[in-house]
Amino acid sequence: KVLSKRPAKTRKGKKILRLREPQIVEDAKTALIIRGGRTSTDVTNLLRDLHAIRSPLATLFMRKHEEHPFEDCKRLEQLCKKYEHNLFAFGSTSKKRPARLILGRLFDGSLLDMQEFNVEEFKTMQSFHPSHKDSAIGSKPLMVFQGSAFETDERMKRAKSLLLDYFGAAKADQVLLAGVDSAIVCTALDSGAGGSSSSSAPNQKVCLRRYRVVMEKSGSRLPRVEMEEIGPSFNLVLDRTRDPDKDRWKMAIKVPKAAKPKKEKNIKHDSLGKKIGRFHLGKQDFDQIHTVHHGTSK
Repeated sequence: KVLSKRPAKTRKGKKILRLREPQIVEDAKTALIIRGGRTSTDVTNLLRDLHAIRSPLATLFMRKHEEHPFEDCKRLEQLCKKYEHNLFAFGSTSKKRPARLILGRLFDGSLLDMQEFNVEEFKTMQSFHPSHKDSAIGSKPLMVFQGSAFETDERMKRAKSLLLDYFGAAKADQVLLAGVDSAIVCTALDSGAGGSSSSSAPNQKVCLRRYRVVMEKSGSRLPRVEMEEIGPSFNLVLDRTRDPDKDRWKMAIKVPKAAKPKKEKNIKHDSLGKKIGRFHLGKQDFDQIHTVHHGTSK
């Protein structure tokens, strides 16, 4: 029987099934990183670095898996459902694609969408020798996307969403300046054919770099920020894609009413998140205002 259809017989089992049900506020997404049947040294090191960046919200499977996600993804769906993961990263090597990375998402236990990338110019984290220590485990990096293709090309919009889901971790309610210790910069290189979403469009390239954010004393209230590259560093060339069904995509991005913030009367927020309030005062009658009366001079 399928795990989700198996009835619970114990109190612990009922609790597990209750936690698997849709929640108003979902937990942070976790990722399953899988090694394919054939992988080169660069692909193996890439999977290890991806796991190190997303740890502890990731599980690494280094045993070989002879799956082909674009032909049949049932096995990947079963593994993700068994270990309760919403994302997966699949790395493999073939004659046609020497370094392949597939990023995908699941919704309700089945595949939602995925994209295939060819990895170029890969450098491991060990090849960099930063002067400062690496970021703390579980810290949330600052995601930076630059390039017009992320706003004009439909396939690059979905690639941005996938990269943000994988590297962005959980959404933070508040930001502590001292806790921002790393940044991931994704740069889309212009190919001269923006705005097209067809498969005949040239493959887009994304340069991904990871930096350590160092805050030094500046003699003022705000610190002096310096960025030092700590790796990994690689380029992603977009290849094959599998877009989600429109109805399932609407269900996946739907926000329940209980999770939507309640609208406060006469209060709004600007583009930087600052709260702006408006006060409405009644009409003032200056004849009724008590003022200090000085005696007239005689």
